[in-house]
Amino acid sequence: MHRLESFSSKPPKQNDQEAASSGAPNSEEQILSGFSPEEQRVIRERMRALSLIPNHIGKDFSMEVELNAPGQGWHWDFAVNRVRIDPKDLAEKPLDWCREVMAHEGGHRRVSRTGFIPKEEWVQPGFSSMMNAIEDPRMENFVAEAYPPFRSLQKTAYEHDLATEKRMKETAADKLGRQPRFMQAGFEYIKQWFRQTQGQSFELSADLPEDVQGVVEKTLSAAEDSWLRYPTRAEADQSEEAIEAYAKKSYEINRDKVWPHFKELVEKDIKDQELPEFLKDLMKGEPQQGEGSEPSPEGMKDLKDAIKEALKQAGAKEGGAQQGEGKPMPFDSLPEDLKQQIQDAFDSLPEGKKQMIRQAAEQVIKEVAAEFDEQFEGEYVKAGEPQPSQEPSKPESEPAESWSDAERKTEDERTEMRRRMEESLERLEDDAYQKALTEVAPLIDDLTGDLRDVFVKRKQTKTEAGYRSGRRWNVRTRIKEKIAGIPLLKTQSREQPESPGEETDYAVLLQVDLSGSMRGSKAREAFKSVVLLAETLANLGIRHEIDGFQDILLEFKRFEEDLNDAMREKLNQLPLEIDNKNSGGHNNAGDNDDGACLKNASAHLALQSAAEKILIVLSDGVPAMDSGRKTRSTLDRELKKVVREINENTDQKLIGVGIESDAVSRYYDNNIPNVGARELAETLGELLREVIERG
Repeated sequence: MHRLESFSSKPPKQNDQEAASSGAPNSEEQILSGFSPEEQRVIRERMRALSLIPNHIGKDFSMEVELNAPGQGWHWDFAVNRVRIDPKDLAEKPLDWCREVMAHEGGHRRVSRTGFIPKEEWVQPGFSSMMNAIEDPRMENFVAEAYPPFRSLQKTAYEHDLATEKRMKETAADKLGRQPRFMQAGFEYIKQWFRQTQGQSFELSADLPEDVQGVVEKTLSAAEDSWLRYPTRAEADQSEEAIEAYAKKSYEINRDKVWPHFKELVEKDIKDQELPEFLKDLMKGEPQQGEGSEPSPEGMKDLKDAIKEALKQAGAKEGGAQQGEGKPMPFDSLPEDLKQQIQDAFDSLPEGKKQMIRQAAEQVIKEVAAEFDEQFEGEYVKAGEPQPSQEPSKPESEPAESWSDAERKTEDERTEMRRRMEESLERLEDDAYQKALTEVAPLIDDLTGDLRDVFVKRKQTKTEAGYRSGRRWNVRTRIKEKIAGIPLLKTQSREQPESPGEETDYAVLLQVDLSGSMRGSKAREAFKSVVLLAETLANLGIRHEIDGFQDILLEFKRFEEDLNDAMREKLNQLPLEIDNKNSGGHNNAGDNDDGACLKNASAHLALQSAAEKILIVLSDGVPAMDSGRKTRSTLDRELKKVVREINENTDQKLIGVGIESDAVSRYYDNNIPNVGARELAETLGELLREVIERG
């Protein structure tokens, strides 16, 4: 697993000399010499394309990004503030996988903090493993929310991570002969977090041992609370204090609510290792005689002979532990009666000898825990060790005057490369829907709550404590999420309705003008209105449709479709139509046939069975066709006719909202003219609130 590098208990390399003395290559030429020319080309190209992602997300251009020794993984070396990248992965793994890992490394630089953790807590066996297993999801949540394009890459990375669990199982089998409980629990947290990112409910793995399952069940809600304690991008940009406050809160939850139970698994793993350690000691030489008369030295010899015979019958070589360096003593393969004899012999040892064996067992578990951490390929300083400045640095705008011309040129080239990468990444993360959602999230929260109150008052039925009726909305949970900075898009406070409620009596259709005159601020603000309405109605379980109109009705979200991530991406195409830049779209912003489009939209709404049907039109002017297929007078006459027919022949509430224009007052009996672009989203919210309140 390439991630969970945040909290490795392995001491970091302090400098390149130390790295060189350990045998690791310390120059790009040395590293690349082991690859074919084609592999070298791919590695270099990917380094150029991706190496500034950690700087960009980490907001630290002083952080170096360099190649690691092949097969040594990816990590942010906290002590020297350097990201090391596995060239083998660059050469072999999918580009999106590499891009996601780059983002992850930068994310750790941005928000992972450990300096406040006492060293005496940190050195406990298994503590860093627990922290890793929860910190990594916390980090992924931050990166996915702060940089939306990377959200879609989580699944790609996770699929590769599954291979790491298999690899770690093999490592544990080689060292212990089994997979320790704490490791299974750690991987289970990650699996459940990933289920959550895919919109699935928690469901523990069926093959978990009973005691592991019990601990995960007890701690999963706390682990979830912990991995949701991450700053927003704005908070991370604003202050180091906010970053550390979130990290500290996450750690405190882990320490107080997860570790007491997780520690039980570690202690059981250590206890399980005592007899294998005693067995190794027994087979290496003559152990000390027991405190009483049993077992006697002769009894110990007989026990040793019985073990040798059992191992021989099991196909093992005599000596067991001498099968190979580091191979576990196959304690579990011994007959039950022999295991009991070994247990009795261990129990009879002097307390000092038993303590030594316990320490040896603890050391083995510590080593496995360190390998567990290292499988996530990170090197983080231990608590209490020197750490680099946490405050992200800014890229230098001007080189020092004392630099030579060559040095100045090199820095200028580097600065220009950073600028291009920043622009490229900003374009990559230019998710219009996510940006709009961030801006209107407070309006969505308020409008959702207000409309829910309306429905509650109408029903006059008893409610569950902490919930509002109809589509259940856990107010306590939402307040907690707001404090933690969790956006509405990630809320866990909504639950599916147990029975149809007041909300199902409504159907709302929003029709948005996509003519060329909408370009600029009007288009941006109209799109915020789309997001406000779509998210609010989805929260309330109200059926809704989002359409645009040019010379034909452009259907973006139909009544029967859910508002999910795929639909949100589709809605991103809506403002592109205004600029005629929607690849594969209609792109005819010069023609507006308002009457024909309104008639079509009304027909969609008429098919809904709701008692209350609302049709809202956002427009900034009068019907017009640059193509000349219809005259202005014809378009004007047709729109008035359609409006009259809807008012007289349907049960639909039709409202026209004029964006910086009073044209809607000429056509729509119910209208709000001259709404400023910046007030559009709030005005639409007020309109929806008023219409529903009046019933």
